[in-house]
Amino acid sequence: MRRYGLAALVGAMMVGAAPVAWAQSAPPPAQPPAPPPAAATHTPGDPWERLNRFNYAIEGALDRHLIIPITHIYAAITPGPIGRGIHNVLVNLSEPTVFFNDVLQGRIKQAEVTAGRFVTNSTIGVAGLIDVAGKWGMPHHNNEFGVTLGHWGVHPGPYMYLPIGGPTTLRDLVGAGADLLMDPFHWARFASQGEINGVRLVVGGLDLREAVEGQLNSLLSDATDPYATLRSVYLQNKQSEIDGDTAPLDLPSFDAPAPTPAPTGPTAANLFPDASSEIQPDAQQKAVDDAAALKLMSQPYGLASADLDRAAKLGQTLGGVRALEKSLANGTVAPAGPSQDPETAPADSVDLTLAALK
Repeated sequence: MRRYGLAALVGAMMVGAAPVAWAQSAPPPAQPPAPPPAAATHTPGDPWERLNRFNYAIEGALDRHLIIPITHIYAAITPGPIGRGIHNVLVNLSEPTVFFNDVLQGRIKQAEVTAGRFVTNSTIGVAGLIDVAGKWGMPHHNNEFGVTLGHWGVHPGPYMYLPIGGPTTLRDLVGAGADLLMDPFHWARFASQGEINGVRLVVGGLDLREAVEGQLNSLLSDATDPYATLRSVYLQNKQSEIDGDTAPLDLPSFDAPAPTPAPTGPTAANLFPDASSEIQPDAQQKAVDDAAALKLMSQPYGLASADLDRAAKLGQTLGGVRALEKSLANGTVAPAGPSQDPETAPADSVDLTLAALK
């Protein structure tokens, strides 16, 4: 078993580095920065924060100088369909563990989908190289024993950041050990078992690290405190996995256009309460324009003669100034007699309209 020790160690390192995009890929500063003020206090749920931050710094240096270069080499030698095929095989190998946790959580429908995925991809999908089940409407979902414990009310315990394990909690660390025991391939006996399991750990870590690199770099590159940001995101995502079907589903749709708020002033809709097909779009637009002019006239900035003429024509269109009074929220326009042509209307009627508007 000694000859498998190095493979297991490197594999564990890669698996830890996967969630550890965890460290920024930016080059280190010229001088080491001073510890942030948060390191001197204990954040609730993170009693070992000082040690965790120290481990995070170690992992960051390891990630920059070792994991990222190896990941880029891996991505270069596994382009396109080769990388996708490897990823599909790794996902397929994880399906039995996901299935056991689905059953333990009482999520039978999810367990049925997981079992269907494993059978379909292991046969029609050529040992998992092709995700046939995904194309048939059976998407993959992650699950683990740490989530199972949380589902049944086990508290996460203290948050931890392990040098070669990344972010975790005491509950999730115990769950990772249980997942290893649930994996049928751990108990299977076949030739070169140690080498194959070691390769699976290493390649799995590199595959995951490559998959999350862009997202994590985007998340942490501008963060004021990357450690605290990563801790918050990890704990929230883990809680979301535990909530499962109970997670809120009424999220807004970003595909549908946002509803246009109703205008607060006069519009064609309230200027014509009994609108019919006889009112053409041009007339409605004209009414909107006239209403805007009338609104300007009601402001204490003086009255323009052109606006007054438009208001008079609007009164003629609506059959009198009384219809305008109904369209205004405050109802300040006084009733007037039958409308007249603005050019022939007596001057005193115009003065009365002005006085009512003021």
